[in-house]
Amino acid sequence: MPNKQDTELTPHPGFIRSTPIVWPQLRQRSNQIQQTKISAKPQTANVLPTTQPNQSSVAPKTTPAPVSNVRVVLRPSAGKKTVTVQFAHPPGNPYFSGANVYLRQSGQQPVQVASGAKSPLTFTVDNHSAPHSIYVTSVSNWGETAVLNSPSYPVKLG
Repeated sequence: MPNKQDTELTPHPGFIRSTPIVWPQLRQRSNQIQQTKISAKPQTANVLPTTQPNQSSVAPKTTPAPVSNVRVVLRPSAGKKTVTVQFAHPPGNPYFSGANVYLRQSGQQPVQVASGAKSPLTFTVDNHSAPHSIYVTSVSNWGETAVLNSPSYPVKLG
């Protein structure tokens, strides 16, 4: 006849395991569950060939509507210009969190010069005789409207 210790270790019908549950211990932070982060960057599958990698032809739904009624006021100050950019926020857009202002010299790439949550936005720039354009993009937590498709305003800084 088997002893009592042998029958407790061998599972059989009606056997109830008596070993304690070993709960996982805290491990390195990399093993913890990470918060899921939402990104509006399009996947490679729905991207058309462009000069920029992963640039979708369609803006994600989380990209805010563009700003409107862009107005620029220039004030001279000692060889520089103080530029104040006014705009209207997109009405009722839940994704709009602010705007970025870009300055583009003719034939050059746009350069971000100001950003903020409310209109107006102000920055100072050196006088320059070349024609410039000011672009105002809408920004959300998940994306930004395309710079060159955003409302623009031509300026002379010379």
